[in-house]
Amino acid sequence: MGPNGSFVGRALPGVNNTVLARGRGRFVDDIHLPGMCHMTVLRSPYPHARIKSIDIDEARQLRGVVHVVTREEIRRDTRPIPEGWDTTEAGAKKVDWYALAVDRVRYVGEAVAAVVAEDKYTAISALDFIKVDYETLPAVVDASTALEEGSPLVEPEWGDNVLVTDGFRAGDVDRALTEAEGVIRGSVRSQRITGVPIEPRGIVAVCDPTDDLLTFWESTQQPHAVRTFLAQVLRMPETRIRVIQPHVGGAFGLKQPTSQEEVLVAYLARRLRRPVKWIEERAESLQVGGHSRETVCQYEAAFDRAGKVTGLRVRIIADVGAPTAYLGWGMSFVTMLCIPTVYKIPNIDVGLTSVVTNKCPWTPYRGFGKDVATFLMDRIMDRVADETDLSRAEVRFRNFLQPDEFPYQQGSGAMLDSGNYPAALRRLLGLIDADQVEGWRAQARARGTRVGVGLGYELTPEGVAMPGSIMNNGYDGATVRVSPTGRVTVLAGVTSPGTGNETALAQIAADALGCRLDAVEVLQGDTDLCPWGLGNYSSRSIIIGGSAVREAALDIREKVDQVAGKMLGADPAQVEAGEGVFHVVGDSARHLTFEEIVRQIYWHAYEEFAEDIEPALEATRYFRIPNIRHGADGSERDNVYPTWPNGAVAVAVEVDPETGLIKVLRYWTVEDAGTIVNPLLAEATLHGGIAQGIGSALFEQVVYDEWGQPLTGTLMDYTIPTAVELPRFTVRHQETPSPFTPLGTKGVGESGLGGVLGALCSAVEDAFPELQLHFDELPLTPGRVWRALHDAVRTRRSRGPS
Repeated sequence: MGPNGSFVGRALPGVNNTVLARGRGRFVDDIHLPGMCHMTVLRSPYPHARIKSIDIDEARQLRGVVHVVTREEIRRDTRPIPEGWDTTEAGAKKVDWYALAVDRVRYVGEAVAAVVAEDKYTAISALDFIKVDYETLPAVVDASTALEEGSPLVEPEWGDNVLVTDGFRAGDVDRALTEAEGVIRGSVRSQRITGVPIEPRGIVAVCDPTDDLLTFWESTQQPHAVRTFLAQVLRMPETRIRVIQPHVGGAFGLKQPTSQEEVLVAYLARRLRRPVKWIEERAESLQVGGHSRETVCQYEAAFDRAGKVTGLRVRIIADVGAPTAYLGWGMSFVTMLCIPTVYKIPNIDVGLTSVVTNKCPWTPYRGFGKDVATFLMDRIMDRVADETDLSRAEVRFRNFLQPDEFPYQQGSGAMLDSGNYPAALRRLLGLIDADQVEGWRAQARARGTRVGVGLGYELTPEGVAMPGSIMNNGYDGATVRVSPTGRVTVLAGVTSPGTGNETALAQIAADALGCRLDAVEVLQGDTDLCPWGLGNYSSRSIIIGGSAVREAALDIREKVDQVAGKMLGADPAQVEAGEGVFHVVGDSARHLTFEEIVRQIYWHAYEEFAEDIEPALEATRYFRIPNIRHGADGSERDNVYPTWPNGAVAVAVEVDPETGLIKVLRYWTVEDAGTIVNPLLAEATLHGGIAQGIGSALFEQVVYDEWGQPLTGTLMDYTIPTAVELPRFTVRHQETPSPFTPLGTKGVGESGLGGVLGALCSAVEDAFPELQLHFDELPLTPGRVWRALHDAVRTRRSRGPS
């Protein structure tokens, strides 16, 4: 039971679990319509080339081919794909990006043509009969090279390869570095990665020939945004498009609009007046489904002998791939915004350069740049600890923001809402059994291996509101409707990518209404049913969507309390309820059920007990985080993230020095996501984030060769962790409520991904203290670890005995 008998705070299984476990979920590929045909996409084999001509005659004549679409048709009949984030407001350069490349291809996999056929296999075969005459152009596949004078240009009209620059300063960094007792310099490098959802992207579209109504099923995170973008591209009234989100098998940010394939399927369904389906292949997903994180952070940090960091200069270079309408490059902006994460550093100077290259564009991915900032700061804190002979935990304690300093404005302008970082780290350290760790160390030495323990501390701000984008203002809506029999329907503007947020929304609604939980049904992901909403990203489903549900339900509760008070002969303010029973405070013997009160309102409208009450028990409310534009002092500023979850992380590893192979033994974390609505689902979400974090720290990397050809084409090349590689997780929650959300929620959707990156590096270093290892580049592959160990041993031997 939650606090005070409420549903909020209860660990309840997801309401959809039974349906999904029985295999009765309905995903996009489960949709089969009469007369359905299938689309495949011809993709560029070159990283950079001019399209001289396209010959589709042979492909069109194949038996079973319905249509072949190329650039001329797309340029004539559609508009460029709208940007998810208005780059002009952000100061970034922009391009016109169509559903098919119209003059040049800028990365391997960019869409060149599309085939629609009666079946998928015919459509795939037809691709081989399309002849494209390419004129290859010089490509650039490294961000540092792209910044050099004379480098090949991804967009020649720009004059350089810089998409955007940004930065901020606070205090006097030059003076701090000059007067410091110690200075460390270095860089950290995060590799290019991608998300691997169980279900790749998928779309089915059909257009009614009578009324030109386009129905569009998609495995998406943002149905309403998809509808708006499609209306603009196809020059259609928005009211003639219905977007439906079936069950989604994972998204992680990769399924945000708008892609070339979304436009192609919608356009072709409307043109052909037949249902069209496209299901992404895994190879396509790895090649063009969206990449992220490839970033280098160069730093200088000033510190004193007490371990306090007094100044920090950081230069961020992010390789964001080819420019498109995706808002993925915004991850580099967030990396900049989050520095210096949970630490109080008085003098700071951070600069960002986002660089375009001839590689797959960045697409939003879980972590969204926060992971890179956390990795950087964890590595810096560990280096300071090494230089001062302090423990890595103690250096963090000495640099943390303190609980009484919130809300706190960082140098970037970011307004941190609440937190108790020292308490979380102290609790984490208490979870680690030192005797057990020493036992592991002894057993490992006997086997010829080593055990180490590392720390990390992540900051994962949530509820993003991007200025100048359709996601601006940090708001969302919900409709709550009570039927005459007391059944409750919640129609949410937010959506679920498979994380079970519909259960948490039902818990919030049941508490606010005072009804039973099993009386509540939550509907999401249908633009014809649900109020306009911005969908799922950045943990906003509960932070913002849940708050909208609560506000709408409370509007109805006010009516219910008024009628209940009259029926019970009491002041409505003295009526309390829980799990469907209403009674007067202090007198539980006199009570009514939720259904009895609702029946009175509907069946006896305008009569004795409901004479002043309109019978419709329905409310639509929109909630907006109040601190989006305001600092703690009331001043106006763009506070992009309204809530700031955080977490202390520790990890134990065993390392084989003969192979460089790392085995993760245990993972401990204390996560602070504010008020937790459903601990069971929050922990499940954390487990997923931790697994992705471990995978990206140890295995995952999208690799290109020097000519821009991707080398990680399948899951044989792109390694992801399985249950075999994952350890036992110990997860604890520390609830420091946000002052800016009605329930104090902060979000947990992107937690678990960032803290493990530095913690694993720290753990491997701790396993070999005599070698003074420094790991500042990911992933920690066996080859990289083996080389570092053997280089350190050779260096130590060359120095002779100390």
